[in-house]
Amino acid sequence: MSLANGRHYLAIPGPSVMPERVLNAMHCAAPNIYEGPFVEMMPAILRDLKSVARTKHDAVIYIANGHGAWEAALANVLSRGDKVLALATGRFARGWSEMAESLGVDVELVDFGPQAPVDPDRLAERLAADPSHQIRAVLCVHVDTSTSVRTDVAAVRSALDAAGHPALLLVDCIASLACDPFEMDLWGTDVMVAGCQKGLMTPPGLGIVYYNDKADRARSRANCVTHYWDWRRRTNPAMYYHYFDGTAPTHHLYGLRAALDMISEEGLEAVWARHASLARGVWAALETWGTRGGLRPNVPDARDRSHAVTSVRVGPGQGSALRAWVAENTGVTLGIGLGMETTEATRGDDVFRIGHM
Repeated sequence: MSLANGRHYLAIPGPSVMPERVLNAMHCAAPNIYEGPFVEMMPAILRDLKSVARTKHDAVIYIANGHGAWEAALANVLSRGDKVLALATGRFARGWSEMAESLGVDVELVDFGPQAPVDPDRLAERLAADPSHQIRAVLCVHVDTSTSVRTDVAAVRSALDAAGHPALLLVDCIASLACDPFEMDLWGTDVMVAGCQKGLMTPPGLGIVYYNDKADRARSRANCVTHYWDWRRRTNPAMYYHYFDGTAPTHHLYGLRAALDMISEEGLEAVWARHASLARGVWAALETWGTRGGLRPNVPDARDRSHAVTSVRVGPGQGSALRAWVAENTGVTLGIGLGMETTEATRGDDVFRIGHM
């Protein structure tokens, strides 16, 4: 007997489960993109996006996935030959640093391994070794989707401040926004990147970049920026057309509008608390299941685990086998062990991921 009947449930860490209300909002005819209600809803969407990020600064939307948001953030604040420090807790900081290198940026990768967050003391030591302030920016991933490690962004900012270092702090919140608590202004983040397909519950296709005044001053000297990625053209544009440098992503915006309404109605703190409860429930189950074998969360210390996703370690080769069994017998799809390869033989097959989004 199979229990995999009814609607299949996607429990991967993004694209997340899209509520019926979001899907229904997108099920409509094409709007007039030049005037009328569709155009008039844009200021409120940007206002509410800033509310979710806890910032009073600017936000722009690109028709792109998270990798597009990565490139936009880098291009607007860096020039070829600039030096940046990339703090890795999994695959995605490495990916962001590789993108920076492709733009002609000099990247130094500091790897903290796949099971622990950024160590602010180690960061402070590296910053102290840069008295001439050659490092222009620090790249940090709040929650690495591959490892489920969550870094204390406020501690990273404190290390920069304690060193008196002027480097910009760029933070990837693609996996964490609207899942794990994040305070852009309070935690001193200069640039933050996000996508619509995880905590914002909208189909993939919108990359969001938030930036403060310090970051915009860096934009004045950046020579990596190109016409499409230039955030200044998109911020408070004189013409609606310039919000997206062309045709608007109409139905994504309808879905995002519905998702932001749902977050506002529930309350952002309640959304954070709900994700924390879901995460603790998963961890409790893993603790029980793990009493008979090697199944355990990838991140040993619960204080360092994301509330958006949990990466799980099992026996060699068992991750893929378990995912296949669960999909066939229960109608649930779990996430692959992305970027968690331990040997060439297993290729990450000893890991799977559970999305709580």
